[in-house]
Amino acid sequence: MIPNLSSDGKNQEARQKAILELLRQYGTLTLQELADTFSCSLATIRRDLHDLQAQEPGLRRYHGAVGIEANAGEQWFADKSAVFTAEKDAIAEVIVRWLPDHITIGLNGGTTTTRIAWHLAQAQKPVTVVTNAINIAYQLAQANIAVVVIGGDLRPYNYETTGTLALDGLERLHLDWAVLGANGIHSQVGITTAANEEAVLGQAFRRAADQIMIAVDHSKFHRNALYQMLEWTDVDYLATDAQASAWLKEWPEPPTPVATDYLGAQIWAWRKTRVGAP
Repeated sequence: MIPNLSSDGKNQEARQKAILELLRQYGTLTLQELADTFSCSLATIRRDLHDLQAQEPGLRRYHGAVGIEANAGEQWFADKSAVFTAEKDAIAEVIVRWLPDHITIGLNGGTTTTRIAWHLAQAQKPVTVVTNAINIAYQLAQANIAVVVIGGDLRPYNYETTGTLALDGLERLHLDWAVLGANGIHSQVGITTAANEEAVLGQAFRRAADQIMIAVDHSKFHRNALYQMLEWTDVDYLATDAQASAWLKEWPEPPTPVATDYLGAQIWAWRKTRVGAP
């Protein structure tokens, strides 16, 4: 849940600084969410965003929302890793316990998928992992888990490779599962991400895999990033934390819980799964 920052709402400089901090933390927010957060009007938020675009080239506005592309550098990943850590660990643990042994799993980059890799390593789970994230590959290799690294252009701020080489690498592979992180999920729009290269790669993971699982904490719900990665018809399972359970029960096509972690994280399934589901 976004904190209420109405105390900053009357000071333009403090409000604009806080807007940037929120966007760096959450990735994408609607203009209405920002107006509610600062107890100000939509017109005020629009003026703030107009001013901020002059000083923040990564700021992007679209469909009543605003997002910010991360700057190159490792701090962005470290900042994201420090948010909702307990939820990400609970999600990772329920996924690692539930997935069968001796399968091939695709993992894209991200803080949640990095925790999944950590739990795979701790469990010494007998699987093969295909990933475009060099930090995930290193972590698994240290634990002697079989890894296939997809090549491509490295995005330093999140350690992911993308581009033609990455897509070509996935075209030649078959995955039993792909477990993907995302910047936003929405009941109508689907699964979204802040970078086009990551969206295209997510679609390639989907084509390569028999089963698709999305792994996100509750902060990604009801959010739309700029680029659609997958539609809901592409998704077989969703793993999320306890706080999102009530929202999923109200989803237009409600999924069914199939696994629960002791901290309340759950895996949800839609009854349209493709070949190979456990």
